[in-house]
Amino acid sequence: MEQFGVLSLGSRLKRLSDFLYSEVQSVYLAESLMISSTYFPILRLLQQQGALSVMQIAEGLGLSHPAVSKQVSKMLKETLLVKIPDQHDQRRSVICLSEFCCQEMVKVEPVLEAIGKELEYYLDAQTGSFLTQLSGLESQLLNGPYAIRVILRLHPEKVDIQSLSSKTDCLVFKQLNEAWLQRFFPNDIYERDHRILNDPYSEIIEQGGVVRLAFVDGKPIASYYLMPSDNGFEIGKLAVDERFSRLGIGERMLKDALTKVVEMGGQYVHLESHTSLVPALNLYQKLGFTIDESCAVFSVPRANLRMTKKLGGKV
Repeated sequence: MEQFGVLSLGSRLKRLSDFLYSEVQSVYLAESLMISSTYFPILRLLQQQGALSVMQIAEGLGLSHPAVSKQVSKMLKETLLVKIPDQHDQRRSVICLSEFCCQEMVKVEPVLEAIGKELEYYLDAQTGSFLTQLSGLESQLLNGPYAIRVILRLHPEKVDIQSLSSKTDCLVFKQLNEAWLQRFFPNDIYERDHRILNDPYSEIIEQGGVVRLAFVDGKPIASYYLMPSDNGFEIGKLAVDERFSRLGIGERMLKDALTKVVEMGGQYVHLESHTSLVPALNLYQKLGFTIDESCAVFSVPRANLRMTKKLGGKV
């Protein structure tokens, strides 16, 4: 539809609306909420303003009276709403939230906060004219794991980190890091990269190292390796699937790596990076890494700084 420009604007906005309602409903179901995502505008209005007539709801939301009346009828049947006499005119009835619905609306608040943050994540990434932003939003939203990202905001513990244990895991490790390299350094991929990614067992595990992968519902989303180095360990190939960025997964992986180093008896942990990777450098510094100013030789030419952290008994 994008090829039709403004002539398809209504259809494109409806497609986005339908997608968001569907994804939000998936989140509601995952959180065992007994509310349909399509009911939210009416429920929020009643929560904020108290009992209203169907006409007042329609006016408050800028919707047609028949559309609101249809939704209200459904919610009355589902015991989300109740009719009560109008205090100003006993001959009329108004609509308010049921006690059951009030409890559900309390439960939904953290979910709504996560949904709002997720929408901000997508909207903040858009620039340019309205149609350009709309196209970018369609590209990222319609092809992205929106509902899963919201659930991860609510339940970061759903990220399951495991050690590499199969040929399939080896392929996943390779794919995650090739995507990362193509994203940030497409012209700076070297023989050492290929050796590690093609054979992590020989290059890492058989050298006393470990490869760790993060999964969400069985789907791989991040990786790193640890390799014995300089009375400690080197952290490398810390990669997060771009679709799951800005969810704290990189920090979760790095903390897991530090814990592993302590378990393996390492006193120091090192990593190489590049000054262009500002968010990553901020994360390393947040977790106590400092720049090794004395280092002038790197494992691959694209690296231009080395960072080190001394470990105690706890991370």
